Amino acid sequence: MGKKRLGVIWVCLLASLVLASSSLLAQGDSDYYLGTSANGYQVPRDGGLKLEPVAGKDGWYRITIDFTEENRDPMYDGHFYKVTDGTWNADGCWGVDNYAFQPAPVKTLPDGSVAGLGSIYIRDNCTLTILFDANTKTIYDDSVQAFPTPRIYGDFNKAMGRGTDWSMADGEALTLVDQNGDGIYTGFYEIPKYEGSGNGYMMATVLSTKYDPTYYMFGAYEQYLFDGNPAGMGKISYLKPEKDTIYEFRYDSNSHSTSIVECITDQIVQLPSPVIYGDFNGWNIEGPFAVQFERTEEGTYTVVHKFSEYKGDGDGYMILVCISKKFYNDQWGMRWGAHEQYKLDGQVAGMGEFSYLKPDKDTVYRFTFYPESKITEVEPIQ
Repeated sequence: MGKKRLGVIWVCLLASLVLASSSLLAQGDSDYYLGTSANGYQVPRDGGLKLEPVAGKDGWYRITIDFTEENRDPMYDGHFYKVTDGTWNADGCWGVDNYAFQPAPVKTLPDGSVAGLGSIYIRDNCTLTILFDANTKTIYDDSVQAFPTPRIYGDFNKAMGRGTDWSMADGEALTLVDQNGDGIYTGFYEIPKYEGSGNGYMMATVLSTKYDPTYYMFGAYEQYLFDGNPAGMGKISYLKPEKDTIYEFRYDSNSHSTSIVECITDQIVQLPSPVIYGDFNGWNIEGPFAVQFERTEEGTYTVVHKFSEYKGDGDGYMILVCISKKFYNDQWGMRWGAHEQYKLDGQVAGMGEFSYLKPDKDTVYRFTFYPESKITEVEPIQ
């Protein structure tokens, strides 16, 4: 009987030891450390930068660190970090692939390669709060992250079937793109009729976002009203379509203003002045690459433009004169395109019809357009 009781006691002791050991292992598995350039990339467990549990949020950890001029990476400049389990083992490190904002910030070198071996890059000196959701292995920090391009956000998403209102996410916010390098970012969107009782849909143009470690959410950071003044803190712009309407949004990166133009399918708009365009300028009829005529006192139009030597296999540079543009809304999307256009001999340019210019050396030409005959004279001047 005594031996049986002694055996039971030993079993209980062994069970207690196993449970205690498992608990210690579990605690060890829940320890996370910062691996960073700030301490010379020490083995994280020895670097003294341990993340602490966040009260009230199971599986969340945080740390605040000062990235200073003194602890910048001496080779690549800036600051780098990963969240780790205390080692540099590949299966115990989390970096750019786990960063909540994508694409994650990285240091791109002049040769196009990326420094940091998957570490998150912080360019500027700052005091940074880092959070780690160990449940999903997701990293957050409160650095400012610029969107790849400007975007419109507001309370229109549900009405458009583009996710939740005030979303800044790709495919949900109205993203704008600089099509021709002139600093004007544009986008065409059909906005449903406003059915509310307010001033219209609330909107702003946002350039960047920042994670708030107090409220555990991303918020708009740099943002502007449509008139170019800073938005936020209750300041907002409005758009109130009386019917389903296609708009072109045009954000000017210099003034930060956003203009909104109503577009109607098959609408034709005269260009401010005729332009020559073709494969030599990326087929641009507007923007900094457009070659625009100027009106003379005689009522003709003239422009001087330099062409590089033609080195292609064809008949030369394809070239046309365009007078107006048309708004298209078809299987290829919404866009403005050339409408009334002519070949250099004054003939209407049909689909696939062009004039050609084939300089055998770099040449400056003067183009003179006659609006009545639609003929364009071409004269080499240099």
